[in-house]
Amino acid sequence: MYTPEIFAENDKDNIKEILNNYSLGTLISLDENGAPQADHLPFYLLENDDQWTLIAHFAKANPLANYIDGARVLVIFQGADGYVSPNWYPSKQIHHRHVPTWNYQTVHLRGTAKIFNDIKGLMRAVGTLTNIHEATQPTPWKMKDAPRDYLDEEIGGIVGLSIKIDEIVAKFKLSQNREPEDLAGTVAGLQDSGNVKLAEAVQKAYKNQT
Repeated sequence: MYTPEIFAENDKDNIKEILNNYSLGTLISLDENGAPQADHLPFYLLENDDQWTLIAHFAKANPLANYIDGARVLVIFQGADGYVSPNWYPSKQIHHRHVPTWNYQTVHLRGTAKIFNDIKGLMRAVGTLTNIHEATQPTPWKMKDAPRDYLDEEIGGIVGLSIKIDEIVAKFKLSQNREPEDLAGTVAGLQDSGNVKLAEAVQKAYKNQT
């Protein structure tokens, strides 16, 4: 991924925030014929010291199960993004030397994939992912809420996936190349257009620069 230094994000806490808040990753792999394939899976992150591992699961019927084990893969996570109008820049009113752009946060993780089929591992993978996302519910759903025979049937239809990460590249293009007054205009414009998440990200990036 082309990443100018000004947009490169190296803070692991900021990167983890994207993985935690935008869990649906795009898994890029090559099938048996060398053709690129994309699958969209919810992931969660395991940390062991400095080693990151992504965990997910997918349907046994997915052809991914035939070729993903041991393969090198890329997983892309997309954070907040949105259109930025040059009309939001105060300096545009002076010299008009601006064009539209798009701000975004994206994280690319590369690693080696491994599938697992043991019941204990699958139950842990599904249970952990469920607990993470049920935590915001007034009455969190638990796996034990489902009849055991039904749960066994569902678990029997999936494959577990772990990806040991060895390369992390993050790009947060958040108007860091703009003057403070134009950056403030960007935040205001994003807020007015309803893109609060991106406005907050731009504001945070600016504070980190100062």
